[in-house]
Amino acid sequence: MPLIAYSIPNWLLGLALVLAWVLIALGAQALFPHRWREQATETDRNVALASLGVIATINSLLLAFSAVSVWESFSTAEQAVHHEATAMAQLGRTLSMYDGAPARLGRERLRAYARSVVTREWPAMLQGKQSVATLEAFDGLFQALADLRPATASETVLLTQALGQVNELLSHRRARLQASQGKVPTTLWAVVWVGSVLTLIPMAAAPVSPTSRGALLLLAVALGLIFHFVAAMDRPFLGAERVTPEAIENALEKLQRATGPPLALPVG
Repeated sequence: MPLIAYSIPNWLLGLALVLAWVLIALGAQALFPHRWREQATETDRNVALASLGVIATINSLLLAFSAVSVWESFSTAEQAVHHEATAMAQLGRTLSMYDGAPARLGRERLRAYARSVVTREWPAMLQGKQSVATLEAFDGLFQALADLRPATASETVLLTQALGQVNELLSHRRARLQASQGKVPTTLWAVVWVGSVLTLIPMAAAPVSPTSRGALLLLAVALGLIFHFVAAMDRPFLGAERVTPEAIENALEKLQRATGPPLALPVG
């Protein structure tokens, strides 16, 4: 879906898609040659119904595949954010047990990274990009951990644990950024759209009656609703149903409570 579609309210997007498919259905019915309907035999109608069954089955499988695909992508994005927030909290707890100014600097840089994810990288992801400033904040965090010099055996264990956790944090960040690029391929959108139009044609070719028109409209509404679901979930970090940074915001709030006021970062 075009990015502009995610700037309108979710209910309005759904209504627009449903109305679009209703208009397509009514247009197909109105444009279908009236002479064909008058000359159609019972055999012609049976062939049309059989074609409808085959096309509808194939298109239903494509729509189901699309719906499952976008839901899995959305769930993957949501999990990546929660895993990243958990990794932040775990690293914060580990650093809180490490004494000295270098450890305090590491905790502050962890908070700086979390703030940058929320305030800088999240808006960038809405445009399909990543934040260079956030990557630099992560590099600063890693450098702060690399500068730690354990003085006891317990601090050595803590440093090893912290380095493992910061690597996990990097992996979850990459997973989040990769998930932000996920979308339904244009080819699949085109195939599903054409298949849906083909599903409407046999119904549009049926003799016009209140029953046939009602069935055609119900089919159009169903297609519009399915397209709305796929469109709403297509971009995990866009639209009303998007993945939010709430989990990371909660982790940042806990880090700020646990580590106290920010430490002045060195310049350069």
